[in-house]
Amino acid sequence: MRKVMKKTVSYITLLAMLFVIGCGNTNNPAYTNASSLNADSTTNQSIILRDSVVVLKYKTQTDTIAFPVVNAQFPQLAAALNPEAVLGERLSKIKENYEDCGCGYTSLMYKKTFSNAKILSLWFYAEFIGAYPSQTTIYQTLSINTGLVYKLTQQLNEAGEKYVLTKYKATLLKRLEADKANHTEKDYDSACNQIKENINQLTFEAINDNYIVKDSSVIVKTEPILPHVVLAWEIDRMVDFSLDELKQFKKEGASI
Repeated sequence: MRKVMKKTVSYITLLAMLFVIGCGNTNNPAYTNASSLNADSTTNQSIILRDSVVVLKYKTQTDTIAFPVVNAQFPQLAAALNPEAVLGERLSKIKENYEDCGCGYTSLMYKKTFSNAKILSLWFYAEFIGAYPSQTTIYQTLSINTGLVYKLTQQLNEAGEKYVLTKYKATLLKRLEADKANHTEKDYDSACNQIKENINQLTFEAINDNYIVKDSSVIVKTEPILPHVVLAWEIDRMVDFSLDELKQFKKEGASI
């Protein structure tokens, strides 16, 4: 889970803090509470009907959990996108923890980034307070009919898998090398070596289900590995692949 310092802020303030998808190297789509943007109408049946927003309260402090309400005609997808499935914790437990100490999961937001007749791609942003505040982004690309993860291995042939992994690792190593000029801290070289070793050891499984689809591209990411105290030294681990460059590797029967 990606860790940063967090202030308790209002729901509206949190919305303003998020970047629009495609800005700079963040690729973080801004969450919106406008149901018309998250709701899907690419098939004869809407998939996401609206947002469900649950208010969390602790003394005078409030935060929110927002997640998609899925059409009942897609029960397996609905089950895959409830808070427990996404965060690994029941909504009732999240509320109980927050009411007790203002801790645990304190925020969940989401944005639909892509859908067609076969798959749905969503970006989630969650905040958590435990021993220290943290945040994480969660990528979900799921089969609409089964709720199962639609993996890149279902989209790409073997040559495509090799191409994506090779370019992904090369891009991260290039970013890491460029970052060196900006750091003179005592322990940076050690942290840099840890990141480099992690990148070199990455396999395709690390990114196989850790991606989202946009209208014209796929964004792949891996998780940071540095401890909280030096997390600011991590590199941007999101890499954008255009659908045009990947179409030559498309498997027969692929969903995108």
